[in-house]
Amino acid sequence: MPTPSPLASLVAALAHVCHQAEQNHALLSKNEAATRAALIDPVLRALGWDTADVRMVEPERTVENKQSLDYVLKGPTGVIQSVVEAKKLGESLDKLGHVGALIGYAFSLKPVSFFITDGLNWHCYSPGHSHYEPTSIIELRTDNLLPAALQLLQLLDAAHGGHGLVIAPATPTISGAIMAPASSKPRPQPTAKSVTTVPARNYYPLSVDLAGPDSQLGKPQWLRLPDGTEHALKTWKDILLKAAELVLQSQDKLPLPLLDKAGKKTALLSWVQPKAGLSFNKLTYQSKPAYLYTNYSATACVANALYLLQHLPKSAAAADTAVAF
Repeated sequence: MPTPSPLASLVAALAHVCHQAEQNHALLSKNEAATRAALIDPVLRALGWDTADVRMVEPERTVENKQSLDYVLKGPTGVIQSVVEAKKLGESLDKLGHVGALIGYAFSLKPVSFFITDGLNWHCYSPGHSHYEPTSIIELRTDNLLPAALQLLQLLDAAHGGHGLVIAPATPTISGAIMAPASSKPRPQPTAKSVTTVPARNYYPLSVDLAGPDSQLGKPQWLRLPDGTEHALKTWKDILLKAAELVLQSQDKLPLPLLDKAGKKTALLSWVQPKAGLSFNKLTYQSKPAYLYTNYSATACVANALYLLQHLPKSAAAADTAVAF
């Protein structure tokens, strides 16, 4: 018998939620707790979140000003993956001002994403987005649940935080038989303590908002470039430096000097070394020394890094650049 498809199981769960919403609309439209129990909890469970495990799904997390957040979803190591705020069925999810406050409270916990939902409509917000508008809107409709299921899997599946991922080392075999170890001593069996777990990095799309004065994410720790490489970071200037190195390696027709895009009338990249006392890095381009000007604020460093990455070949998109905190 074939294993049930996770996608098919999720679609079935969403269909059941839609049926519950239709059958109990009068009650659910007046009762948030009932909406959570009948509509939201089943969706989270279908996505791999055990709502009965408070270490995995922390309910009513209190943040500043005694604001309570309905669901805080955590990975196996305790890293916060997402925050979900519940509303009564049919309640507005985008009240001006109210949403902005909720987003601020939620992102003070540094999650990858934040959701507001009434059980049938799910609004997703990203910390890299500068406006109080959802980056994704998912609507559960009984006539077309497959696209909604695919979006939910992409945005809120528990496996993104590391739950349910068991990767065992391969055991060499010969004709289906397990090879005996070279030593005569029996091979020790792995235990839970002997398995090293590497926490997943929560990457955010690179944007100037992440480096802005209102950002609560702290300093960047890792950078992922469009070529798939990851780089440890110490400062925001490292983002500019790594972006420049990739562009100079990938683009052989970059016009130098290249003026910056941070509001200054200076050369971001030049054949001429900046004046003494100014911050810069010496690089190599076309087998000659080139100089990267780095005397910028965090926001300007990110703006110039994004500007440089626009000069990559079309096969590499600057939008693929992301940072982890």
